[in-house]
This record gives sequence, C-alpha cells and structure tokens, in this order.
Amino acid sequence: MSSTAVNEIEGVLQEWSTSYKAKDIDALMDMAVGEDAQLVGTGADEVRFGLAEYRTQAERDFAQADADMRFSNVHATIIGDAAFAYCDVTVAGSIGDQTFEMPGLRLTVGLVRTDDGWRFVQTHLSAPAGGQAEGQSF
Repeated sequence: MSSTAVNEIEGVLQEWSTSYKAKDIDALMDMAVGEDAQLVGTGADEVRFGLAEYRTQAERDFAQADADMRFSNVHATIIGDAAFAYCDVTVAGSIGDQTFEMPGLRLTVGLVRTDDGWRFVQTHLSAPAGGQAEGQSF
C-alpha cells in the first residue's frame, strides 16, 4: 500500500461522497463505468448489476434519506490501471425529522483508470455480522 495510492483513492471517495450528499445523480453516475458495474449495499435487496440498476439504487437512496459518508482507515493498491481499496465508513444523515448514524460499516471498491480519472466498477458496503463474537470466525 503506497501513500500515493491512498491519496488518489481518498480523493475519489471524497468526490463520490460529495456527489452522494448533494444527491447529484449525474455526477454519481459519471463516477461509475461499465455495463457490468456492480453495487452491493447493506440491504438484503441491494445487489445491483449494470449502470441502470446502479442508478435505480442511487435514486432509491436519495428518495429515502439525506446522507453523508465519512471514510477512515483507507487502504489502497494500484496495479496498472486498476485500483482496489478498503475503508471504514460512517453514514450519517436524516430521514424526515429523524437523524441516524451508521458507524462501523466496511467498504471495498474496485476502480479502473480512464481518460476521465478513476471510475467505480465494483462497490460493496457491508456491516459486520452482529452475532459473531470478536475472535471467532463463524
């Protein structure tokens, strides 16, 4: 893991977070590439394949809440024109008058370098298994 790779990917993640918080669907979609783009969220039905489904998920998210993502503990590797990264995520926001915070989420991403910069091919946001004790694998 190089500091250059981490810095590059942190910039991409921040751009993604800014677009998401602003509910800028066009900017968000410009950050994804490939008809086979994959998005996996924390919800049981949040498994999306292709740009049309990626858009559908983002539009659903935007309709349900105002949210902001904060990233920490970023680890990244760049190999040629591919990048792979992991980070911890806290999602905070509001649904109507109610605020929420979802700390301890985990994000892994796969990106490709294009003429327009880094673009997401795969994103996977997950939460640790609640019933699994620390130190246990199952």
